[in-house]
Amino acid sequence: MKLKNLFALNLMAATLAACGGGDINVNPSTTVTDSNNTTNTNNAPVAVVNPCAKYTKDGQEFQGIHSGNNCTYGATFASSSNQVTVNLFIPELANNGVHLFQGALFIGEDVDSNAALSGKPIPQEGQGPTLTVAAGAKIAFERGEDYVRIARGSKIVAEGTAAKPVVFSGKKDLIDNAATIADRGLWGGIQINGNGITNKCTDAQRLATANNVHGCHIISEGLPGTYGGANNGESSGTLKYVQIKHAGYKVVEGNELNALTLNGVGSKTTIDYVQAYSAQDDGFEWFGGAVSAKHIVAVGTSDDSFDFTDGYQGNIQFALSVHPTGVGGNNCVEADNTGLNRADDRTPLTKLRISNLTCVTNNLAKNSGTTPSPDGDSSGLLVREGMLIELYNSIVTSNQTGMASKTLFNFHDTEGPQTIKAATDGWTVAKSNVFAGTTGVTATKVDPSNSTFVVATWFATAPNTNNTIVTGTGLAANLLKDLATNDKAHLTLATLTDAASGAITAPVYNVSMLSNSFTAGAVPATGAVGSSNLFTNPTHIGAASETNNWVSGWTVGL
Repeated sequence: MKLKNLFALNLMAATLAACGGGDINVNPSTTVTDSNNTTNTNNAPVAVVNPCAKYTKDGQEFQGIHSGNNCTYGATFASSSNQVTVNLFIPELANNGVHLFQGALFIGEDVDSNAALSGKPIPQEGQGPTLTVAAGAKIAFERGEDYVRIARGSKIVAEGTAAKPVVFSGKKDLIDNAATIADRGLWGGIQINGNGITNKCTDAQRLATANNVHGCHIISEGLPGTYGGANNGESSGTLKYVQIKHAGYKVVEGNELNALTLNGVGSKTTIDYVQAYSAQDDGFEWFGGAVSAKHIVAVGTSDDSFDFTDGYQGNIQFALSVHPTGVGGNNCVEADNTGLNRADDRTPLTKLRISNLTCVTNNLAKNSGTTPSPDGDSSGLLVREGMLIELYNSIVTSNQTGMASKTLFNFHDTEGPQTIKAATDGWTVAKSNVFAGTTGVTATKVDPSNSTFVVATWFATAPNTNNTIVTGTGLAANLLKDLATNDKAHLTLATLTDAASGAITAPVYNVSMLSNSFTAGAVPATGAVGSSNLFTNPTHIGAASETNNWVSGWTVGL
């Protein structure tokens, strides 16, 4: 720290006063101290204020360096080895200023299995610090391997508005203003670790131990962090009107950071109006837990837009996935009960209930296009590994000429018959959905015990109702506004027709009566209309419509 003392001026003032200068007022010097520099002024009552984020730990204050409109935070402020263990507020900066982090931003202390076994308490909801981000704040990271991590018991509260979304991105985007949709993986993304339930732990591991609240400790992707527990009802905070741009980082094959990773995150967490744009891996991925989401958008993700696994049980409404022309990406939705080489019937079973999904695919094969993806073909939904899914009021299609497409819906009996058996037993259901593309619905792997199963027949068989599969001469169908001329089209038309102008009937299914709690291994439960605490009764199928355009104004790339 550099101090400038105006000793001479103070001495002069004292001399003048001693000489009887009663009408002469010399302002004393003012000292303003921050973590960057100290400035002394005189003849002015206004102090220099550093607007950068700051916190105090063990009696020492840490604050970013303010230069121009931006704030920079080095490793002494935060890094992967220097977790922030007290509350931190990141403000909006004037003149579109950016908060630039030169290392990772890890909030809260990670208590791993070794520490927990030694008796260190596993932080529960509210026992860790909170990262609060103001509306309009812009946060950038310099390196691909750096990311935001929220530890168990800690929270992130990032609440933007439609006019002032919170933006997380890379330096090339927010500082250099030079990023394109091809610039995936400029930084790691956001990872939230909770105490929720995952089927990677057993019932016994979720029980309290002699010296701790539970014994479930799963190592997260990225740098070793820990999640898991027995509380699917906790809160890890709020993400609302948030953009997560150019994120994702591959540590090694199979260990990859997503734009937003939700590890064992509880149902009282709020995810609403959140976008993943140009992500290196998945846009959103849920590993266990029970956090639901509304109004979520994924554009230009390299792997899956929305990925669910490891005992996740939750609800999604109004979800949009777009693969622009030439931009490689894999599945709109990938849904697994377990990971590869783990039994498909591992409990608790993964159960996804999703309404008002729009998937716009682009017919690209793996490793093709102007921005290739190494992760797979541009496809719709992949349901496998014993997954259970309820799909309502959704549209899956292609933005290519004649709606040329890869698979739009795919069942896959991976290590056993459980995936398709759940469909034939009525645990997996589909109501009021439209699939339109040259390659429709299929099952790429069928267990011998399910050999008579035909996907198209299943969609037309009770309890499934009002599902339409448009192929062949029915293409190109009119489903989304301006789809023939706009590869990012996503608004459902008021009237749906096939290529022969024949009406496509897709009455809205009232999901507001779906039970708030559901048993994964059972027929879907319903209650009174309007009884759901997440689902509202939609006025259209698909994610958004001409009369319900919640996407406009706060997203990018559409």
